[in-house]
Amino acid sequence: MPLTLDKAPVEKPLVLLEIRNESLKTRFERMGLHIGAELEVMSEDSVQHPVRVRGPQGEVLLAAGMATKVIVHHDDGHKTPVFEMNPGEKGHIEGLISGSHLEKSLKILGISEGDNIELIRCLPPMEYKTVVDGKRTSLTEGMAAKLWGNCDKRPCQLATCGKGRPFEVENILGGPRAAESICSIGIKPGAKITLETVEPARSIGMNHGARIIIMTKEGLRLHLRQDQAETMVVSEL
Repeated sequence: MPLTLDKAPVEKPLVLLEIRNESLKTRFERMGLHIGAELEVMSEDSVQHPVRVRGPQGEVLLAAGMATKVIVHHDDGHKTPVFEMNPGEKGHIEGLISGSHLEKSLKILGISEGDNIELIRCLPPMEYKTVVDGKRTSLTEGMAAKLWGNCDKRPCQLATCGKGRPFEVENILGGPRAAESICSIGIKPGAKITLETVEPARSIGMNHGARIIIMTKEGLRLHLRQDQAETMVVSEL
């Protein structure tokens, strides 16, 4: 009996019958996930964490949410999200689970689909203590990675700027929700920020139910939002 992926049983063989979002269907097909593919919904979430990677224009930091949406074709042939790579592992970007906002953000960072990429290291979630236009503000690593601007006349992310150096925001990477969240704490293009310290983030409970993880018979693992899973129709084998 056909049902949407968000209602599919866990760890049961499934076959993909339909993807009702054409843009998502096209992206998945480029990564090797086609109609008729066999897959399973995984029962345990993978640990998500930010990663530092080396692309064609040097090193950049990808926040955990971004790193789950960038799929890499490894040199040995298998495919995983960036954050599941091992330090020193290399491959090329096969595709993106998310849409145009992520694609635009990656281009600003100097990375595009098809580019070679290397995982430098995985990072624990961090909290960035900053001064924003004279006011002390704490930022998550995700926010610090999404702030693109200039530090000593050098374009970079706030997360890679360095302590005590003046940083001016030029762009907020990500979609409208990311921009709205960051703007709500008083950070907009033109804001001047000084990074004071970087500390391990406090442990915060996460709603893992909001993300559905699937793995295909070929070993491709994808992290999907609830709304994405609702557009995918499957049936049990």
